[in-house]
Amino acid sequence: MTVELIAPHEVRRIAVLGSGTIGASWAALFLADGYAVTLQDVSAEAEEKARRFVAGAWPTLERLGLAPGADPAALSFARDPAEAVAESDFVQENVPERL
Repeated sequence: MTVELIAPHEVRRIAVLGSGTIGASWAALFLADGYAVTLQDVSAEAEEKARRFVAGAWPTLERLGLAPGADPAALSFARDPAEAVAESDFVQENVPERL
């Protein structure tokens, strides 16, 4: 297997696996940094909760300073991890550690 490293300036889309408090926080931060984010979780109510979290964090992120092009609408959601990572340049994993 070959691992291809990508320079930070080449990262455009980030997949965040797991949308609990930590995952939603990462998603909000990545969005504020101007990245497109695909958030993934298997829970049926995860998308609504994550979007509500990002919306609640956005005013604070604005006060701290947003990157050019930062937009909470750049958030998409996937239930399937393979779908979430398919077009992503970077993956942030935050799923529960359950065997």
